[in-house]
Amino acid sequence: MAISTEVIRLIDQKLATLIRSGCRIDQIKMVCAAGTELVKQGSVETGFGKLRVEPSNFVPQGKSYLIEERYRGFTWVRNSKDKERKHSGNESNIREDSQPSAEGSL
Repeated sequence: MAISTEVIRLIDQKLATLIRSGCRIDQIKMVCAAGTELVKQGSVETGFGKLRVEPSNFVPQGKSYLIEERYRGFTWVRNSKDKERKHSGNESNIREDSQPSAEGSL
């Protein structure tokens, strides 16, 4: 099954943040839920080059993140529906900006 252009566009958008902060595509991997189509493929071709995809049993289905091997860069890959969510521990509302300052270079 081919990965949709919308997914590739979202990955490229998030990759751009890491690339601009000095990370290289060959040192970045995307971590996804085990058993997903992206994990089965092992990599995805992006506008910046080939991106490795690795599985995790700790990442929920439908979520993924990009991380640089030396832990200099990190960003969640998510859609706009994930930007506002309720915190399950204390029932407080947590709002995440479209470009949170915590994302990008660490």
